[in-house]
Amino acid sequence: MRFSSLLFAVPFALSCGEPDTKIVALSPDIVVAPGEIDFGSIVKLYTVKTDVQILNTGRGTLDIESIELEVAGERDGIFLLEFDEELTDIGPGGSAEVQLSFTPQQSVPYRARLLITSDDEDQPVLAVNIDGSGITGSTPDIALSSSSVDFGMVDGGETASGYFTIENVGDGDLSILGLDLEEGPFSLVTDPSGQAISGGGDFTVIVEYTPEGEEDGHAADLTIRSTDPDEPEVNVVLLGGNGGDYEAPIADIDCSVLAGLTPPRTIVMDGRLSDDPEDTLDEHELTFEWELTQRPELSRTYFMSPNQEVPELFIDVAGVYEVQLTVTDFNGVESEPAKCEANIVPDEQLYIALSWDTGESDLDLHLVPGGNAMWGCMDCFFCNPIPFWPLEWGIPIYALDNTSGYGPENINVMNPGDQSYYIRTHYYSNHGGGSTNATISIYVNRSLFGTYTKEISGASQRWKLGYITFDGPCDEESCDFTFTEEDVVEPYGSRRCPECD
Repeated sequence: MRFSSLLFAVPFALSCGEPDTKIVALSPDIVVAPGEIDFGSIVKLYTVKTDVQILNTGRGTLDIESIELEVAGERDGIFLLEFDEELTDIGPGGSAEVQLSFTPQQSVPYRARLLITSDDEDQPVLAVNIDGSGITGSTPDIALSSSSVDFGMVDGGETASGYFTIENVGDGDLSILGLDLEEGPFSLVTDPSGQAISGGGDFTVIVEYTPEGEEDGHAADLTIRSTDPDEPEVNVVLLGGNGGDYEAPIADIDCSVLAGLTPPRTIVMDGRLSDDPEDTLDEHELTFEWELTQRPELSRTYFMSPNQEVPELFIDVAGVYEVQLTVTDFNGVESEPAKCEANIVPDEQLYIALSWDTGESDLDLHLVPGGNAMWGCMDCFFCNPIPFWPLEWGIPIYALDNTSGYGPENINVMNPGDQSYYIRTHYYSNHGGGSTNATISIYVNRSLFGTYTKEISGASQRWKLGYITFDGPCDEESCDFTFTEEDVVEPYGSRRCPECD
């Protein structure tokens, strides 16, 4: 009996001991397929895409913190990444997909990395290498002669025709896959669908507009689908009548910048208040076209950057200026021109400006007080732009000098006194301009007194226009003066600049 009891006691003792337990952590495990991506050699401007799988082969949920691209050389638009932005976790055994695209812009190699940050303790940041190269090949490139066709006002039942041209400015064949146009008052007369336009070739698309009744107008998008690699679809806006519901862009100029100006002065025109009602999401930029539609006879100024939103304009001489702005929206529809007009007048009581009609010629304006000589220390000209006159003669300044042709040149005198001022033009040097017509305008007390023109045959000639004599200082309303016209052209050689204290 003791033996039997011992046999039963051992198992009992074992069953009453500490249990042998094992806890297994439920951890995520990230895997990416493919592990590396090589797009190979792709003709530049063409796009290729590939899918990348993110898998969780672990037993716990994989928390995704971020998915991003790191592109060598910081080249924008070469590699693009698309995925569900709501992707935050992947369950055990689950997967998610991201899409990569590659569009080489040049015939060079490109490199990037796909970086996936997660709570995988072994690989908190998993990097996938991406390679691809651009190569030169035959590439079509679509261009349109116009992005819109406006038929204007058409009576009901009548038909008007318009057209635009599809151009292939690339070096490979451009296949037109189709033209999409909703049924309505617009119709295609010529349809290039299914045709191939060779490099440098074009196709003219003729469109008709036939309104049925006395409707206000119509607008429609004509979509052109082609094999252009970076612009597979382009649109032409068709407008009839007053354009229907289509709202044209609005050009707006801040005209206040022209108020109270005195020449010469550089100003900045502002078209930032221009609006595009059709761009409700503010995704597109307007195209700007500034133009100087009127300027004074002696002015030679123009917009250096007419396509900027806020371009500079140099107001070179006194007179009437008219500035015009036209803006174009993303569909190629132009606004009505906005205009500003301003009469720019000088501050000084005596203002003289010179221009001429040839390039490669250097003419100089001189203003000489009575009893003094040209090229002397009292002569106001390019050598002596601010001569030290006695205060009672006024304060002179040679404000503009031009040495290459056309002008303008300008001399101003603030508070001229009891003195005569001789106006001279010297043809200093001829670099091929030859005979030229010189024109001088004279303003007295902010008003144009007169404009005079004379032909000067060549260098080493001077034009003695005449002299203006003031009988005492001017007041705010008037000046007491006389002008004596000489109008003589005579030989006059160049001199050395005077040495004046």
